[in-house]
Amino acid sequence: MEKKEYSWLIILIVVAVIFNALTISPLIPWQKWLLWSKPAPDKSYLIEFGANEIKLPESEISVNTDEFVEFVAVSSDVTYGLGVFVPDGPMLFQFQVLPGRENKFIWKFDTPGTFDIRSTEYSGPLHPDMFIEDAIKVNE
Repeated sequence: MEKKEYSWLIILIVVAVIFNALTISPLIPWQKWLLWSKPAPDKSYLIEFGANEIKLPESEISVNTDEFVEFVAVSSDVTYGLGVFVPDGPMLFQFQVLPGRENKFIWKFDTPGTFDIRSTEYSGPLHPDMFIEDAIKVNE
């Protein structure tokens, strides 16, 4: 490697490190709580995946905007993805649901409303049917 190539490589690495340090900084205004702070959940809901179906708890998933909610997802057969979507389409968050283990994710909703759940991991020809409208209700 020539000296100029080596210099550019060092510059790119330094820029990448600085960019990553800034984007995970707690000083960023849109970051209201830190994902790595491990908050204790106020509520927990079990969501089951299997045979290309999503099974929600019998009680309604209802949380307040000031609460941390834990989603515990389990799969009985293949890998799925649990995606939570704003009604007009954008994804709020998602995580993988691996078979044979409890997959946990803690979230704090910022705005009230209803949110849809969809599987975000392709699991076969019935995958498009894995959608539940207004699955989560968030209160003020």
